[in-house]
Amino acid sequence: MWEFRFYSRGGQGAVTAAKILTSAAIIEGKYAQAIPSYGQERKGAPIYTYGRISEEPIEVKSYVYRPNCVICFDTSLAEIGIDIREGVRPHSTLVVNSPDPVYEDVFEKVFYLDADKLTHEMLGEVPPNVAMLGALAKATGCVSLESLLEAIKLKIPGKAGEMNAKTCAAAFEET
Repeated sequence: MWEFRFYSRGGQGAVTAAKILTSAAIIEGKYAQAIPSYGQERKGAPIYTYGRISEEPIEVKSYVYRPNCVICFDTSLAEIGIDIREGVRPHSTLVVNSPDPVYEDVFEKVFYLDADKLTHEMLGEVPPNVAMLGALAKATGCVSLESLLEAIKLKIPGKAGEMNAKTCAAAFEET
């Protein structure tokens, strides 16, 4: 089972990303959960979101305390004392929004993408969540790119959905 912990700030789209990710898993016939934790519910505040994907029914209904995959939307969270390494299992994967690799001393596999830059170039001033999902799909294979693109288009209809799907696919390739 994949157990995810998303670290982000309010307004970066991690809650929506977790929901799209679980939709993609369900499209593939898998079991999935998205569990947001909003905290202060303001733009820029730290946000924790959790998720699980499994081939089998998921019995546990709680936050993820021992993730095998961490998705970090904002490395500056460390500056306010948030440790994205907390509770990670050995041999865990990190997907990080960064132009350079970070935390290679902690995570067995580090996949990085400047999701902010890619999103800005392709979509303008919007959250980097679909780019982060493309990177996550490439890093883990937890869902296929095709089901992820379908889930994005279901969540975001029309031309905006098409553009978001293209951004996700570009992120998949660039990671």
